[in-house]
Parts: sequence; C-alpha cells; structure tokens
Amino acid sequence: MINKYVQFIDRINSWVFNFIAIVFGIVTLLTIYQVFARYVLKSPLVWSEAIVRYSMVWVVLLGTAIALRKGMLISVEVLLFLVSKKIKKILQVLIMLVNIVFLVLLVKYGLDIMSSLAHQKTGSINIPVSWIYAAIPAGSFLGLLNCTVILIELFTKKNEEGQEDGGTVIH
Repeated sequence: MINKYVQFIDRINSWVFNFIAIVFGIVTLLTIYQVFARYVLKSPLVWSEAIVRYSMVWVVLLGTAIALRKGMLISVEVLLFLVSKKIKKILQVLIMLVNIVFLVLLVKYGLDIMSSLAHQKTGSINIPVSWIYAAIPAGSFLGLLNCTVILIELFTKKNEEGQEDGGTVIH
C-alpha cells in the first residue's frame, strides 16, 4: 500500500516534470521570437512578456516541489555530517516536518490570495490573476505530497546503496 502511494506520487512528479519541460520549451521559443519581433521586425509582442513571466512562475514553483523530492534543493548539511546516524534521521524528520508546516501555510495563504484576486484580470493577456497565483498552492501541495514520500522513505528504508552517508539525497 505504502509502496503504491510512493509510486503514484513519483508518477505525478514525472507528469509534472514533463509538463515543466514543455512549458519551458515554449517559453524559450516565445522569448526567442519576442527578441526577433522586437529587433528584426520592429514590432514587439505586447502579450509575450507576460506569458513568459507567468509561465516561469509556474515552472519554478512546480520545479521546486520536484527538486524537494529528488533531494536537489540547496541546503546546509554540515550538521548532518557531524552527528550519528540516529540523530541524523531525527534531524531529517524534523526538517521535513518544518517543510510540511511551511508548505501547509503556503497552500492556505496561496488559496486566500487566489480568492482575493478572483475578479482581477491581467492587463496584457486578459486572464484572471488568480490563475497565476494558483501556482503557489499547486506547487506547495505537490511539495506536501513529496514531503510525505520522503518521510515514508526515511521510516521504511535502511541506509541503501544509493543513499549517501552524509547527505539527505533521496532518489
């Protein structure tokens, strides 16, 4: 049961990662075309800058949740290298619990921001501003799911070959 949950969340992460890759590719092409239109065609696109900016917000917030799962977020791990394995595991659990509290707050306040901006639209592309701010609770919720998987792995897996002795890298 637990293993199926971990596999399900990893599958969601895979879909989100592919979505991020597609959006990032579109953002790259749109940025190149925007520069071409501005300097070669002398006719800048009014809407493209907003789409690029808002898409990057989504890419960063969703990507952060996936980086959390993969152990790729920058962290200060000096203390984890200095303590015993038992204390290291306790510290890792504490770190995840602090992450969970922070992410729950982000989901809550992100939803509050979305509801307060529900009737406001962006100027250049005329979409609801709440769609842009939806990246906060969406990325935070995905981060919460990934925190639960990391906690599950901390409690169910012994020091595997692929896990580094000193860090918090989780594959």
